[in-house]
Amino acid sequence: MKRLRNILVTIIPLIVLFLIADYVLLVPLNIRFEEGFGLFYGLLIIAIIAYFYEDVRYIFQDIAKGHPISFPGSKIKFVLLTMIIIYFGYQLSSLPIFWSKQYHDLIGNVETKEFVEEIPSVDLSKIPTVDEDYARRLGEKKLGEDVGLGSQVYVGDYTLISMNDELFWVAPLEHIDIIKWFANHEGTPGYIMVSATDAQDVRLVQEDAEGNPIHLKYLPSAFFNDDIKRKVYFEGNMFEGLTDFSFELDDSGRPYWVVTTYTKKVGINGGSDATGVVVVDAQTGETHKYSTEEAPTWIDRIQPQSFVINQINDWGWYTNGFFNTLFAKKGIIQATQGSNYMYVDGEWYFYTGMTSASSDESTVGFMLSNTRTKETKFYKIAGATEIAAMRSAEGKVQQMSYSASFPLLLNIENEPTYFMTLKDNQGLVKQYAFVNVKDYSMVGTGETLSEARANYTKLMFGKGDFSNLASGERKSIKGTVERFGMSQSDGNTYYTIILKDQTNLLLMGASTISPELAITREGDVVEIEYIDANNQTKTIVSFDNLNYVQ
Repeated sequence: MKRLRNILVTIIPLIVLFLIADYVLLVPLNIRFEEGFGLFYGLLIIAIIAYFYEDVRYIFQDIAKGHPISFPGSKIKFVLLTMIIIYFGYQLSSLPIFWSKQYHDLIGNVETKEFVEEIPSVDLSKIPTVDEDYARRLGEKKLGEDVGLGSQVYVGDYTLISMNDELFWVAPLEHIDIIKWFANHEGTPGYIMVSATDAQDVRLVQEDAEGNPIHLKYLPSAFFNDDIKRKVYFEGNMFEGLTDFSFELDDSGRPYWVVTTYTKKVGINGGSDATGVVVVDAQTGETHKYSTEEAPTWIDRIQPQSFVINQINDWGWYTNGFFNTLFAKKGIIQATQGSNYMYVDGEWYFYTGMTSASSDESTVGFMLSNTRTKETKFYKIAGATEIAAMRSAEGKVQQMSYSASFPLLLNIENEPTYFMTLKDNQGLVKQYAFVNVKDYSMVGTGETLSEARANYTKLMFGKGDFSNLASGERKSIKGTVERFGMSQSDGNTYYTIILKDQTNLLLMGASTISPELAITREGDVVEIEYIDANNQTKTIVSFDNLNYVQ
C-alpha cells in the first residue's frame, strides 16, 4: 500500500512538472526525438523513485550512517537493468554501423551534371556583394538613425530571400527585453531590408503595401504565447520536429515566419529529414501548414542547411558501406568546410565543395541542392577548396591586410569561379575578387565589380585556354572598328574592340590571338570570330585585320 500511495502522491506533481516542462522546453512529444525521449525518460525515473521510495530512503540512510549498503532486491535490480537497456538501446539504435545504406540514400538520387551546361553565366548586377555580416552592419546603422526606436528594439537574425527576382537580406525588429515587450505588446514596428546586390539600398520598412503600420507580434524575443516557437508548437505541432525559424516576405512584402517540420527516418532517432513547413503571419498569428510539395512559391527555403550538408556528407562517406570508412576508405568524399547559397534561374540552392577523405585543399567537385525540393546535383570539377581560394585572394592584396568573405560559386566566362568581397578590419568592403576554381593562382581583384571581373577575364584570356568558352555559340562578324583600347595586366596585353553599329557588342582578346591586333586602329575593317556565351564581354578566338595584307 505504501508503494501505491507514493505513486498516487507523485502523480499530480508529476503531471504538473510535465506541463511546466512542456510549456518551457517545447520538446517534441515523440521518443523519436532525443529531447522527447529525454523528457519521458526523466519522468519515468521520477516515477520509479517514487515507487521504490522506501528502498531508496533506506539506502541513503545507510550511506549517511556509514553502514554497509543493503544490496537492492530483485525487483529493483530488474527495473534498474531494464532502464539501462532502454537507455543504451535507444542510443545505439540508429548508429551507422547498422544503417549505413539508409544514411547514404537519405539525400535522394544525386545526378552528375556538367557545370557550364547547367549554370548560366552571371550578370554583374545580380551578384550578391553584401554578405550577412555586412548586411548586419548596414541594418544596425539604419536602425541607429532613429534614436528613439534604437533604444526599444534591435535587429534580429537575417534571412536571404528573393522577392520579385531581387535578392534581399531581411530581419525583424526584436524586443530588447521583457520590459520593452510589455511596453510594445502589440509588436515591434517593422523590419529591415538590405539589398544583397546594392549596399546603398537599405530600408527600414514600417508600413505595408497599403500604407498600414506594421506590428510584428510573434517573435523569438517575445514572451509567453507571443514567442514564435511557442506559437508554432501549440498550433498542433507538438509531436514533430520544428527547426529553421526563418523570417521571410511574400511578394507583396508581408512578413511571415517559415518553420520547417521534420521527422527521423533512420532507426529510431537518426536521419533528420524535412517534411514540410508551418507558415505564420508575423502580425496576426494566422497559421498554415504545408507539405514540401504544396508550399507557396514565394517561400525560398524549406530544407534546413544543416540537414542537407549532413545528408551530403553521409552520401559521400557511406558510398561503399560502413566498414569501408574504417579501413580502405575507397571512394569516400565529404563536404568542404563551409557552404553558401546560389541563386540560379529563380531557384535557390545550397552549394558546398566536395573533397577527398584526406580533407586537403583540393576539391573533386561541387554539390548543389535545391533549398525547397532537396533535388541534388554533383558537378565533377577538380580545383581548390573555398578556404584555399580565400587565402589566395587575401594573398593578392596582402599589403592591405584585407580579409575575404566566404566565396560564392559563379560561372564567369564559362569557368567555375569563386567570388568574394575583401574587407578591411572594420568589416567594410574595399575590393572584390574572382578566383578560378581550377587554378586558384588566377585571381582578379578590383575596387569595383567591373574592374575585378575585367582583370580576372584578362588573366583567363592570357592563358589562351578556350576549351570551356567553346560551349557558347561560335559566331563571326565583319565591321569597321569604332573604338579600340589596350590594357595590360600581369605582363599580358589585352585589346577591347567596339565595331560601328554594334555598340552593345564588347569584344576582348589577348595579344596572343593575332599579331594584327597590335597594329589595328579606329577605322580599320576587321573580321572577328568570337564566342557568344551568356556574358557581357565576348571572347575573341580569331582576328583578321582586312586592311593589312601580308
